[in-house]
Amino acid sequence: MHETYDPLARYPYATEENRKTILEHLDQKGVDYIITQQIKPNQFLDFIDEPEFSIYNTLYYAQAKKIQDAPNAFIINFVNKYRSHFNLDTLKTLLKHYSYTDLTSFYENEQVLHENIQLVADPSYPYLVLDQDRSVYRYVPSELVEQEGVSIKQTMQKNLEAMCSDYEKLKNQEDHLKVIEGYTSYEQVLEAYYTYSSQLGDYIDRFIYSAGENEMQLGYSIRLEPSIKWNATMIEQKLFLDNDYAKAQEQLDDNEIDQLNWLKSNAWRYGFIIRYPEGKEELTGHWYQPFLLRYVGKENAKIMFEEGQVMETMKFSEEN
Repeated sequence: MHETYDPLARYPYATEENRKTILEHLDQKGVDYIITQQIKPNQFLDFIDEPEFSIYNTLYYAQAKKIQDAPNAFIINFVNKYRSHFNLDTLKTLLKHYSYTDLTSFYENEQVLHENIQLVADPSYPYLVLDQDRSVYRYVPSELVEQEGVSIKQTMQKNLEAMCSDYEKLKNQEDHLKVIEGYTSYEQVLEAYYTYSSQLGDYIDRFIYSAGENEMQLGYSIRLEPSIKWNATMIEQKLFLDNDYAKAQEQLDDNEIDQLNWLKSNAWRYGFIIRYPEGKEELTGHWYQPFLLRYVGKENAKIMFEEGQVMETMKFSEEN
């Protein structure tokens, strides 16, 4: 009876070509697994000869190779080592946005140093909110375009141009909104964080978050020129200790004050919000920064303006 027993009898994908290979590499438990899970040969045969191959991870191997190709041995080692960090769905999303190198570096370094930090699987989400517990690590957004010498997401370009143009018309070309910062890389944020840490010490996170946790890396934020003077005053005079924004505003010239007031009243019309508004410090974790804007789309910006909401409290609609 045992002589006629066929362990692959219930496996509909067994052929004369693959039968020997399967039985050479899989024990009965492994065979039962591919049968019950209905795993097709093309999902494991390409990997089966690798020394570290595990049939129980083979769907992960196949998923990884499909999304981001690499040598089979490398993929097997990566999945075997880090499988506890993702499921099949999140692995697919992660590999669309991060390289194997960056994922490995994050798991080996960032999560070791910051135990509670989590890597955001989809950093392209336009309404993503970052903080000290959520990181996009070295993510670089797609569809970046140049605007006034800085990089921004293409989806916001026309509205930014319209906002700057309308303000310049209002001021009869005597003043304009100058964008000095848009998308900022991981390395640039890290450098700025260390620079300001020497001035702010334990208060640094009330101004900016560190690399990976900083929303300037997403491409949807812009910083306007008066922010330089505003933040310098906040830091030099330690106004952040009691949120004394009146003193910071005293240092602005008439044009800068006009910009501040106009942005507060009108930025939403173009899909922008003041990312860290006055009176919301406990929610945002940052002091008031009137010249740092975040693009959320016109519909969302209108709701946030009318209801006094911030991104931390807003339920976003899927518009651009």
